[in-house]
Amino acid sequence: MTKAIKFNLLLDKHPVRDLTDLRANFNLDDLLTAYHSQVLHRWLEVRGLSAELSQLQEITSKNELTIARALCQLFHADISEAQIQAAVHPFEFREQQRQQLEALANQQFQRNAVIKNYHAGYEQLCLDMLEKAGDYPFLKTAVDTLWSDYEPLFRVDFALFFALFIEKSPLTLFTMLANEAYRHSNLFDKEQKETAFLKIPRLNEIGKYQKDTNLTWEKVTDQKVCVTQINDASSSVKIKENDGTDEYLGTQGIGLIFDGLSFYSNSSSDYIEYELLLPVQSSYRSYAGATEGYWKDLEPKGTKCLVLKMEAGNFVRNAGKNGEELNAEAVNKEFLILDGIDYKSNNANHALLYMVI
Repeated sequence: MTKAIKFNLLLDKHPVRDLTDLRANFNLDDLLTAYHSQVLHRWLEVRGLSAELSQLQEITSKNELTIARALCQLFHADISEAQIQAAVHPFEFREQQRQQLEALANQQFQRNAVIKNYHAGYEQLCLDMLEKAGDYPFLKTAVDTLWSDYEPLFRVDFALFFALFIEKSPLTLFTMLANEAYRHSNLFDKEQKETAFLKIPRLNEIGKYQKDTNLTWEKVTDQKVCVTQINDASSSVKIKENDGTDEYLGTQGIGLIFDGLSFYSNSSSDYIEYELLLPVQSSYRSYAGATEGYWKDLEPKGTKCLVLKMEAGNFVRNAGKNGEELNAEAVNKEFLILDGIDYKSNNANHALLYMVI
């Protein structure tokens, strides 16, 4: 049988040959190091200290403080509780520090993960809006989510956001300007509103169709339009929706909205002008008519209306709001939202165009 090779345990920089030496040079830091490396177990084994080895092996805790207390009790049986407490106090402090550091590290990790996910969600939503730049139903939901979930980040990023979306998806900005939360945020200044108005397709795009159709119907467009002007040189001009049956003679159709437009004439001087409307799922409405200096009730209070365009010389106000008189300069390119609409005009051929939102 091979004889076990004995070695000394090094405690407090002193070689330890037996339990007497161990107690004389008792150093808990060194003893813990020997315990975790299993050197202490091997030292007890080669020294034939089987009882102490057996007790040492009964230590199952992974807690450093519990292990330190057990080692004190094992190798200093006559040590008092006060002495044990004094000996393990540094380990209690270290354990508290370790736990605090772990908690802080975990909190920092979680915080970083939350921030990373928050930014990733914001960036993905922006990418989705760019990908669906012309999808109004999607954009309407997306801008709600952008505000409810990412308002602080969006406020910080707004200048860059505006510069990108005014080129890539102006319809997104229109959707925001028709949203009460964004309007109350004061993010958009007057210049940005005007820039958005001019960049949004179909919000300021005018179409004209001039032709002698030889008293037959010809399709002008399949798009939704608002008729703004009609020249009836032949006294035979008629307009109607492409698939409709209602026909409008001469200037009767001014200010009306058509889902697709057909034209009927008998002179090369006959023409029609119209505005292309945004492809949005909202209720477009218009009105053309002289009100003889009185206010005409178009929409009741409680109906939110986004005014798109009004001709100079006419006026609107919030329903029933005495003393308010908003002219075209105050309305056009401002994306003005009114609570109901009263309208005043002296020109039957001028049309007010708005949306119920």
